[in-house]
Amino acid sequence: MQPILSIQGVSKNYGSIQALNSVSFDVPQGCVFGILGPNGSGKTTLLSIILDILQARSGTYSWFGKPGSSATRKLIGSLLETPNFYHYLSAVDNLNITHAISGRGDAADIDRVLEIVKLSAR
Repeated sequence: MQPILSIQGVSKNYGSIQALNSVSFDVPQGCVFGILGPNGSGKTTLLSIILDILQARSGTYSWFGKPGSSATRKLIGSLLETPNFYHYLSAVDNLNITHAISGRGDAADIDRVLEIVKLSAR
């Protein structure tokens, strides 16, 4: 029987931090499957990759025997926990962390956002 989800050699880095290192497994049809691990072990990163929110550095995955893509993603319902801002950090530090994790945009975007919300002087 073909697995509903197949993950082969998926790796992901955030800068020099390796979040996933060649993760591989299959999820058979009709089973209940969980991903367990301590905080920071890559669970949300892996889910974000197979939901087309993040891109893997290497590896492949398939849903229902079809390569992972936006088309197959439309067949999957999901809800990932959204992290809150770190209240003990400044606005610029929170934006720097978000920028580093997402890998999108550039440092000038942070300055622009701070200017828009009138926090550039802080």
